[in-house]
Amino acid sequence: MIEIKDGYRILFIGDSITDIKFNRQFSYKIHGAKIYALQAAKKLKKRHKKLKFFYKGIASDRTYLVYDRLTRDCISLHPDIIVMLIGVNDAWEHYVPEQYPPLLRSMEPHMNEIYRRLKTELPDAQLLVLLPFLIDTMPEKAPFHRILDEYRQVLHNMAEQNGAEIIDLQAVFYDAQKKIPSVQLAVDGIHPTNLGHKIIADEVLKFIN
Repeated sequence: MIEIKDGYRILFIGDSITDIKFNRQFSYKIHGAKIYALQAAKKLKKRHKKLKFFYKGIASDRTYLVYDRLTRDCISLHPDIIVMLIGVNDAWEHYVPEQYPPLLRSMEPHMNEIYRRLKTELPDAQLLVLLPFLIDTMPEKAPFHRILDEYRQVLHNMAEQNGAEIIDLQAVFYDAQKKIPSVQLAVDGIHPTNLGHKIIADEVLKFIN
C-alpha cells in the first residue's frame, strides 16, 4: 500500500493516457478528457488537506523520453508519491517498426536508470507502477497483445525487483470487459474514455491508503 499524509506531493507521469492537454484536445474522438489522474486527485483532495499534484504526461512518450526528462519532470519536483504509466508506445514501436525509425533506445536500460535515480535521489518517494494495457475495441489491433504482453511482463518484473507497488491494468480491463462493452472503455483500444479512466482511478485509490 501507498501511505499518504496531508501536504504530500503527488506526481502522475507517463504518456498520452496521463496527458491532460492531449485528452482534452482529442476528447471529441476518444471521449477521455477526465483522465484518471484528475479523477483520483479530486477524490484524494476530499480526504486530505493541502496535497500538491503534478501531471507530467506527454503524448507518444516512450520510456527513454521519460528518462530524458526525469530531472525536470520528477526529481526536481520532490514528490512523495509517484504514479507512473509508461511502456505502451515502446511496445507499439516494436509492433509496427515500419511507422517509426529503427528502435535504437530499448526499454530496459532506461527503466533501470529511472529506478536507480529514484532510489538515489528520491529515496523516500513511494512508487506505484501502472502496467500498460490494450482494450479489445478494435479486432485489427488484437495481435498487438502478444508484443504488449512481453513488454508488460518485463515492466512487472522490473517494478517488483525495485520494490514498487504494481497495478496490472490489463487484468483490470479484462475483468471490466466482462460487464461493460469494450467501446465504452476505449474507443480506439488504447486511450480510455472517461469511464475507462474512472476504472483506472478507482484502482489507484485502492493502493493509496
